Amino acid sequence: MQVGTELVLFSSMATVVISAVIGAYLGRKWLRQKVRLLTDLPLVFAIAFVSQAINITIVTLQHIGLLEATMIFFRIRTVAIGGSIIPIFGAILQIWAPSIQRYHNRLVYLVALYWLAIDFVGATQELIMTLLIPVLLVLGIVMMLTFIITWRTGRLKEVRSDFMVISVLFGMASQVLRVPLLATSIFYVPDVLLTISMVLTAIAFANPWYYRNLKNHPQESPHMVTISG
Repeated sequence: MQVGTELVLFSSMATVVISAVIGAYLGRKWLRQKVRLLTDLPLVFAIAFVSQAINITIVTLQHIGLLEATMIFFRIRTVAIGGSIIPIFGAILQIWAPSIQRYHNRLVYLVALYWLAIDFVGATQELIMTLLIPVLLVLGIVMMLTFIITWRTGRLKEVRSDFMVISVLFGMASQVLRVPLLATSIFYVPDVLLTISMVLTAIAFANPWYYRNLKNHPQESPHMVTISG
């Protein structure tokens, strides 16, 4: 149990640092673009990773005893998680459904409303996770499919899409296993999987292979990649 607790603490701290660094890096990258759109991947993921850092920071402070593991803080964490998935949902709509762009805002508001309603009305942590984790899994599957396509077609060269596919798989496994393993002796596994996912994401966005060959290839701005016509 002690080893498991230490693994959770170490994993949480590592995830906070990695998420914050990725968020800051992508935010700076977006600000340096000559043309900036709210649907640009750097901005979308910058918001997602900063929100992730806030969420895991609360978890870490609870592990070291500076914050109590109360329902109030759990609801705050859930809001932070929503702050990471809502921008990604908006990005998914831009990628897969540009033909219904006039409905995008309504759909985003609908998902946000559902998320907040479950968060503030749900009576227990288990119930809230049970109702919200499927949303995370659906978005994860679509994002994984998106990165599989960009990987196979080479349409997003600045990001290692193959690493992102693996990262999403680890992230989804973390969410799927969190509830079943919550009261077991291997409760730390989801946190370790999440840290691995963050490490892979950091490598994917840093992509030293791309910048190593940058002089031999034209630079591309990673705006939103449209999949459907």
